[in-house]
Amino acid sequence: MTESTTKPTTPGQRERGGTYARFLPLVQTATLIEWTGTGLFLAVSTIYFVKVVHLGTASVGTGLTIGGALAVAASVPIARLAGHWGPRTTLTAIMLLRALATVGYLWVDGWWSFLAVVTVIAITEQSSPPLVQAYVGARAPQDLRAKVMAVQRTVVNLGISLGGLIAGVALGTGDADAFRPLLVGGAVAYVVVAAVFAFSRGQEGAPAPETTGVGELLKDRVLLGFTAYNALVSLWMPVLNVAFPLWLVTATDVPERYVGILYAVNTVLCIALQYPLNRCYSTARRAWLSYAVAAAVLGCGALAFAAAPQFGQRGALLVLGGAVVLLTFAELLQVGASWTLSFDLAPPHARSAYLVLFNTSRTVANRVAGPVLMTGVVLALGTAGWVVLAGVLLLGALVPLVVLRRTGAPPAAPADAPAEPATGARTHD
Repeated sequence: MTESTTKPTTPGQRERGGTYARFLPLVQTATLIEWTGTGLFLAVSTIYFVKVVHLGTASVGTGLTIGGALAVAASVPIARLAGHWGPRTTLTAIMLLRALATVGYLWVDGWWSFLAVVTVIAITEQSSPPLVQAYVGARAPQDLRAKVMAVQRTVVNLGISLGGLIAGVALGTGDADAFRPLLVGGAVAYVVVAAVFAFSRGQEGAPAPETTGVGELLKDRVLLGFTAYNALVSLWMPVLNVAFPLWLVTATDVPERYVGILYAVNTVLCIALQYPLNRCYSTARRAWLSYAVAAAVLGCGALAFAAAPQFGQRGALLVLGGAVVLLTFAELLQVGASWTLSFDLAPPHARSAYLVLFNTSRTVANRVAGPVLMTGVVLALGTAGWVVLAGVLLLGALVPLVVLRRTGAPPAAPADAPAEPATGARTHD
């Protein structure tokens, strides 16, 4: 998509913008509630499995990986349901199922019941963001989509932070019974979100079902290639959540208490910079360039991690802090670029289904291949592992440049083009 010049707004645009302005706060409220519940869950889940259910850490890791792999396998049937029901109805069902699964943790009494619950959680967690993207993004005027995405991601980060803060206060009591209200609270949050989407039909009327075959999804080489590339650039997630804390503790002299401080740096920067950076991926061309920058700065972050053990405690802390800042910029640019490009590249008649399948790249990076890659390759090889990862990412930064050189950017839609309806004919942190 080429850069477009600003044109005067038409009465139709102003009317659509006003309708969307009334719709957006409702969805943002639902997003805040959903991700506050998710923040509660993220903060307590692993501790709950180990201290209350009495599972070993290896068993927990194995179960989470299997659950993530099964979620990837379930992406095609979920995509088909999204295409048939439309994003709003599918979101409602997903949220209710997510609530049931969250409460289900209270009855987990062994590894198999744990695996069943984490699998359902992984499936619903993977499906929710692309469905919200399809539902909300299709209602946004084209020139506002990047800003809408930035606001959504800011609300997501606020919700996670708020949920984690509440969970931290509750867990600070040291009472094992504190887990129960946290899990129930997370489930209630998902029920509330389901109710919001169930009654937020708006003025667009009933959704028209999309027509998408499984073969169409799996034969689209552009979709599959883009999904694979997004998985590569999404490795900032296992780097930040798995490799970084383990590397700090095992390879440097930096006290482990700084893990939490550096995580806070990441969170604050995400909240502060998500909206200002929305211009970086507001068009398809800018989004491809953002992918290139994201891969490059992630590669530089890997080199910084490799260098950290060569310094003393203070120097290593500064280098690790710089690496976390680089990871944060990679996160912000990758999430924003993926929202813009996945929405633009999905065909109008199958947008929900394509977005659900595309989102498997995050699950592969964060739950399936990423943790194994970080622990079994990068950390196992030490400094050499980080250098190899950096080399792969820096080479990956060339991919968007090749794409732009070979294909160019598609022409921008007219500034006065009508916003797409939520589902049907024109139905992506």
